Amino acid sequence: MPKSRPQELYDKAEEERQRCRHWVLPFLRDNQPKFLTKAELCDAATRELKVSKKSFDCAWIEAIEQTGRHDWYEPLRRRLRVKS
Repeated sequence: MPKSRPQELYDKAEEERQRCRHWVLPFLRDNQPKFLTKAELCDAATRELKVSKKSFDCAWIEAIEQTGRHDWYEPLRRRLRVKS
């Protein structure tokens, strides 16, 4: 039996979230230091994986909860900019 349109859309979104979560997990594992911001990771994921920002946001939360790295909810401290 063919899937309904809403089911097809849900399945596609779920697949995007899973791909994105698997992609972002290595950045959050093993107490690695935070060297990228969420926005930088989101930009890279949307570009490399061709996923939506919404899929990234959902995957981001799932990855944080899976790894227990709740410190990733806090923003990265501002970097000092060097004037050239």
